[in-house]
Amino acid sequence: MMNDRKTSEYCYVSNHSPQWQVVDLLIWKLIPSRFGGGKRYIQKFKDAWVKHNKTFIRDSAVNNNLPVELLVGVCWIEVGGDPGFIDRVAFEVRAFDWSGPDAVDNYLTITNRAERTSFGSVSIQIRTAANTLGLDISEMSTAQVRTLSHCLEGDIYNIEIVARHLRQLADHDNFYPPLNMEQIRIIGARYNREIELSLESIKRNTSYGDFIVHHWEHFGQLIR
Repeated sequence: MMNDRKTSEYCYVSNHSPQWQVVDLLIWKLIPSRFGGGKRYIQKFKDAWVKHNKTFIRDSAVNNNLPVELLVGVCWIEVGGDPGFIDRVAFEVRAFDWSGPDAVDNYLTITNRAERTSFGSVSIQIRTAANTLGLDISEMSTAQVRTLSHCLEGDIYNIEIVARHLRQLADHDNFYPPLNMEQIRIIGARYNREIELSLESIKRNTSYGDFIVHHWEHFGQLIR
């Protein structure tokens, strides 16, 4: 199904990354910071995840002509939050809801399409991943979409697809290396707000990209 042999080889390769589980969610949400929970707990997890994957993050950034800190920033923001099984449940519910003929799906469904489900430690929608790979999501069967979703659950594959997508977001606005900080703000904002928006609209809210720029030094330290 994949149009890139090297990338497809990564689909089922595990690098044994730390995984955000239900117990982590509970510690983050329910235990005060003074007892080891709260915001600092999830920040430590994010830092540990990036450090564990720094070789793959660095390689993917270099291969896609991106500043390593930009890819680190997106990874750091997206990692943690909801445990992965929640995405899987959401996908299967949506896939079932949209499994009927068009006459039914177009009028009686109550969920988003399955391809709008996000997967991976570094969260990315299935349709975005498909577009990044040059695939037409409307021509893919449910089984093919499900296969792609499973691939995105592998961190090595996930990181590479996110890096490619960031490169495409940069190219969309004709941003070429070396990227300046204003361009990085916009690329980050597009990752969070999607590619279809105009540049003027993106510039009205670059908070996602602002966060990456503001923590640039920290992100660089994590992959040294």
